[in-house]
Amino acid sequence: MRITILTLLLFFHVQVFAQDLPSWAEAQLNSAQDFQQSDFLSPIFIESDFNGDGENDIAIPVVNEDKFGIAFFLKNDSVFVAGAGKSFGPGGNDFSWADEWEIFDKEKTYQITFKENGEIDGEEEVLLENPAISIRQSEGSGGLVYFNGEKFVWIHQGG
Repeated sequence: MRITILTLLLFFHVQVFAQDLPSWAEAQLNSAQDFQQSDFLSPIFIESDFNGDGENDIAIPVVNEDKFGIAFFLKNDSVFVAGAGKSFGPGGNDFSWADEWEIFDKEKTYQITFKENGEIDGEEEVLLENPAISIRQSEGSGGLVYFNGEKFVWIHQGG
């Protein structure tokens, strides 16, 4: 009886994952072969116009061979993956270090700059035209995943 209840709970959990996504994003997720949706971050997806085209896009926590990341499903049918086995600046190829994420929709932020030897040099102002995703450790550093008009970039925040 215990296995049956656990199986039902697991099935329900997987069904809730897919049902909460807009149908266009669910179709893109179902056709993805490099990764699967994960629940390592909450909420299970974030919706905003990340690329500035006037259409809301979806960001989803994903996993690929035990490496975690974020997949951006853009309404124009393109997908960008940060982490999940794909190197992405100081965020690395595995975002399992992160436990918080949210939309960052301010018009400017500051990014940490580094010297060639890796020491912190200071910070510089960055103007943002589109919303970004803030991803971080609750008691540590992190950064923003941001579409700069040409590509997604990492804006490092914290030491």
